[in-house]
Amino acid sequence: MKKLILIILLIFISNSVFAQTIENLKTFKEVATFLEKEINKEYTFEAIFEGEDEIDTEDFNEVVQKIDLDNDGDTDLVIDYIGDTIFILNKDNDTFKEIKMLDVSRIYKNEDLESISMERIKNQTFFIRKIKISKFDVEKYKNIIVEKNQKDFQYDREKNKVVAVIRDFYFRKDTLVIKYGEFVQLNSKWTKHTNEIKEIHFEATPCYGSCPAFEMKITSDGNLEYHGKRFVNFKGQKKLKLRSEEVKTLFRLIEYTDVKSLKDRYAVNATDNPSAILKVTFKNGDVKEIYDYGRFGTYNLRVIYKKLFEINNNIK
Repeated sequence: MKKLILIILLIFISNSVFAQTIENLKTFKEVATFLEKEINKEYTFEAIFEGEDEIDTEDFNEVVQKIDLDNDGDTDLVIDYIGDTIFILNKDNDTFKEIKMLDVSRIYKNEDLESISMERIKNQTFFIRKIKISKFDVEKYKNIIVEKNQKDFQYDREKNKVVAVIRDFYFRKDTLVIKYGEFVQLNSKWTKHTNEIKEIHFEATPCYGSCPAFEMKITSDGNLEYHGKRFVNFKGQKKLKLRSEEVKTLFRLIEYTDVKSLKDRYAVNATDNPSAILKVTFKNGDVKEIYDYGRFGTYNLRVIYKKLFEINNNIK
C-alpha cells in the first residue's frame, strides 16, 4: 500500500515538474517543445526557429512575449520570429488555443498588408494593422493615414525601365482586440448588457461549387434547430442543445459587433459566390437582417460566420 502511494506521489510530482506553462518558458527550445506538444505538431524547433541552437536573453525577450492578450488575467504568448506571428491564448486550467487574424488579402481586394503592431494601453492590448490602399479608395474607409513624399519605384513604359518617383502613400488603419477567443475589430462604443439577443437565424446558401449549404436557428438558452442541405456532415433536420458557454460567446460576439449599425446588404464584385443571411432577434423585439453576398461584409461579420461554420462542422 505504501509503495502504491509512493508511486502515485512520484507520478504527480513528475507531471508537475514537467508540465509546460507559459510562465516557465525561458528558451527557444522550451517554447518550441511547448508549441509542438500543446498547439501543433508541425511547430517544431527547426520549423519555428530555423535550427538555432542557442539564444541569449536579450534576443529571447524580443522574440517571445508573455502578455495578457485578452485582458482575462492569464498570461498569453506571442512569438514573432520568422514567418507569421503566432498568438497563443491561455484558457481555463492551462489549456491553450492558437488564434489567427483573418486573411487580409481575402477581405481587402487589391490591398496589401503593410504592418501589424501591438500596443498596451491601460491594461488593454490593441493590434494596429496598417493596410496600403489606392488613393481612389480613400473615401471608402475611416482612419486613413497618409505618408507624403515617399520614394517609390514604378515602370516607365516610354523609357522601358523601372524609375524612382516621389508620391504619397495611403493606408487604412484597423484596430483589433481579442475578445471571445478571436481577433475582432475594436468597438469603442460597446456597452455590456445592451442589445441582448433572444435568438439568431443563419443561412449559408449554395454556390456552383462545394460550398456548404445549411440553416440554423439558435436561441439564447442553447436550443439549436439545424437543417443541413448540401456538402455538410449531416443532411436533414436535427435539434440539438449547445453548451451554454458556446452560445454565450457567440451571442456576445454578435452584440459586440453591434449588427444594428451595419448595412442590410453587402456584396462582392464577383459571380458564383455563396451568401450568408444573418437574422438577429433581440430581447426588446428589434430585428436585424443582413444579406451578405460573398460573405465578406465586414471583418467582425466574417468572425461570426467562422463561429457558425464551426458549429455546422461539428454536427454529424
